Amino acid sequence: MTAVSHAGLRSACAVQELRPLDPTGERDWLRLVGGLQGRHGFFWLDSASSGTRTGRYSFAGAEPWAEARVRGARIETRIQRETGVLADTAGAGSTVFGDPLDAVRSLLPPPPSLGASIPVPFLGGVVGFMGYEAGDGWEAMPDPGPGVLDLPDAIWLGVDRVYAIDHLEGRIWAIAVGVGAKDALAEEGAASGLREMVDPVPDGAPPPGWPGNPPDGPPARFGDLDLLVGGFDAESHGKAVERIRERIAAGDVYQACLTHRIELQFTGDPWALHGALRAHNPAPFAAYLELPELTWVGSSPERFLSATPQGWLESRPIKGTRPRGVGPDEDRALRASLQNSAKDRAENLMIVDLVRNDLGRVAEIGSVHVPELFHLEPHPTVFQSVSTVRARLREGADVLDAVRASFPPGSMTGAPKIAAMQILRALEPDRRGPYAGVLGYFDARGGADLSVVIRTAFIREGRAWLHAGGGIVHDSDAREEWDEAETKARALLEAIAAVEACVAG
Repeated sequence: MTAVSHAGLRSACAVQELRPLDPTGERDWLRLVGGLQGRHGFFWLDSASSGTRTGRYSFAGAEPWAEARVRGARIETRIQRETGVLADTAGAGSTVFGDPLDAVRSLLPPPPSLGASIPVPFLGGVVGFMGYEAGDGWEAMPDPGPGVLDLPDAIWLGVDRVYAIDHLEGRIWAIAVGVGAKDALAEEGAASGLREMVDPVPDGAPPPGWPGNPPDGPPARFGDLDLLVGGFDAESHGKAVERIRERIAAGDVYQACLTHRIELQFTGDPWALHGALRAHNPAPFAAYLELPELTWVGSSPERFLSATPQGWLESRPIKGTRPRGVGPDEDRALRASLQNSAKDRAENLMIVDLVRNDLGRVAEIGSVHVPELFHLEPHPTVFQSVSTVRARLREGADVLDAVRASFPPGSMTGAPKIAAMQILRALEPDRRGPYAGVLGYFDARGGADLSVVIRTAFIREGRAWLHAGGGIVHDSDAREEWDEAETKARALLEAIAAVEACVAG
């Protein structure tokens, strides 16, 4: 059962290309996004490392027509804005029972007419996140409790107005989707929405860059932080690593991704934090969301799952990390260290096999393949070992089936997946919440792109929460695993410290 139904309705889209003043479109795009910031439901899927294969497009919007929040099997949906087919229903709500992906399905409109001609992968549909524990019901996992943030398992925004930029070509679009009982009503709704988007185009201050001087000196360390709460310290983390190694030796699991949470004071502006982070550590799946529950500032480099309307799936799990060096010689040495590490390659290969198995549950027989294995991907603060797994959906399956088959991300669990999750549930001191879940969009035409929620800060009431971790295998060294977690959190910690320093004067 779903809270909203588009059954029997028609949809249409209207699009207008916005002419930027600069050739790349970046300055105009950032002013447009700045004009949306602060509006209800503002989201920015920010491919800050623009021009990369996974970072070609960015999307932004605000004022979704509906919002769905999921806790366990309970789905609460509220209509936020009157639409052509849902006139006089703004403010109405409903509660039904299902799972987080039922909520997505209820908010997706039918594929709009002329949608195939729009040259961006997202023209409207659903944007949001699904936290790590959201799939517990699918695997009968024990309840870990509400967690320190006490957030919904998933929040989905029904989006019918999207601004998009192609960073490669420097083109910007405004796109609106309308839904109605007849084609003419759907087209009228799309045209009306587009007029509101471009008359006038939002215009505001772009996000600030890095405050003050660039970071220098030794890298940020967990022990240097004034933590309010830490999920592990180095000693307790080391004991958890050893416990996992014992379970590996016993044959219970091959690998488990041990993570921990830290909580620290943050009295700065989250918008300034996002600006600092995208200047310091641009990422293909950076994101900024303003939700009533929290503000979300992320710089994830990892794709969980993408899908085309034609049914092609892609996952790009990351396993293996090294910090960037000081100067080209150290950089080359660290890159070679990762490339030649038998431990990291074994870790990566285990997760590739897990992802192949997950996608095989919904794919055409023989279509699952690995076109890229152990690819070394440079980022401003780290090197990552990334592999690519692709498959084609079998007839009768859709992208939501693929998400259900693959969730939670294998790179954040271990192998075998369920056994690793059970071990981690007993060892980790708090619910992961959004961290290690997925964030992104489902397009009305059947496509999707979801990232793994890592390298992300959750901001609320003067505090910031972030997580870090890594895959533990039998060859793992506890000190090295702690250092790797610090490396992954480094860019976020340095950006938080820089913005806090500005607040302090």
